Amino acid sequence: MLDDMALGDLQIPDKLTSLDDVAAPSWLASLDLEFAVRGKKTVLSRCRHQGPLGVQRAFYPEQDGCAHVYLLHPPAGIVSGDELRISAKLEAGSRALLTTPGANRFYRARGHSDKADKQSQYCQFDVQAAATLEYLPLETLVYNQANALNQVEIKVKDSGCYMGWEVLCLGLPHIQQSFTQGKLQQVTTLFHNGKPLFHDRIHLAALDSLHQQKIALGGHHVVGNFIIFSGDLANEVKQLAVLVDELRTYLSDKQLEQQFAVTEIQGVVVVRHLGESSEHCRDTFHQLWGFARQFVLNKTQNTPRIWYT
Repeated sequence: MLDDMALGDLQIPDKLTSLDDVAAPSWLASLDLEFAVRGKKTVLSRCRHQGPLGVQRAFYPEQDGCAHVYLLHPPAGIVSGDELRISAKLEAGSRALLTTPGANRFYRARGHSDKADKQSQYCQFDVQAAATLEYLPLETLVYNQANALNQVEIKVKDSGCYMGWEVLCLGLPHIQQSFTQGKLQQVTTLFHNGKPLFHDRIHLAALDSLHQQKIALGGHHVVGNFIIFSGDLANEVKQLAVLVDELRTYLSDKQLEQQFAVTEIQGVVVVRHLGESSEHCRDTFHQLWGFARQFVLNKTQNTPRIWYT
């Protein structure tokens, strides 16, 4: 269901593109975060933002000083011409968990011009040696007639660790708003010491062959990817096999093998999902995250409280 494209095409512009020719108002927003170790905890050492993007103060529910930070986007959705950029850099040894208080939304696009319609979110994560980033947003809703681009780029150095997921819901079928028109591009790339290890790309139009054929999405409207990567484990074939086996055993015990699949690609463990419920996908990823956390970080699961409010 996913296809590769040339890595040279994965260029995130250094500056926000001007959209002056778009008649309707648009928001170009950015959020630039940096984390560093101070004493026995990770602190948000830099927070620079432009437009309607921000964070709450860091929370510390864990004994190792991991900073839990909530990404805030008050408009709660992305419309035509909007471009959101989120970046986070974790200095050596720091630990941070990023999540959101609610679902992200790509709303219905305006008009038919590709330039006028485009709605974009770019995430760039830089994880230094011995640092850990967990990126666990709530689901992304792609409304009917949206023209959405969602791009995530992860750069991990040496023994750094990254765990993150994306849960995409095409349309709102539970209220009879299926994804019958519109476009979606989802691109996720992970580099380790500058080398690309994992690259996924979905580029579909509503009801096209990629969306409908059984060999692709099979008409399902929920798509999920959960990535687990540790520089320390990248070359530990036996250890990676044990982790994959633990995740598969959980899915088998819950009879979820037809909806979720676990693979290991160049040291990157990937859990994929196709289904009909974003809540079910997140709940399952949540459980698998607990296994991965214990295995990779020797830490128990510590669920962000915001998910229950």
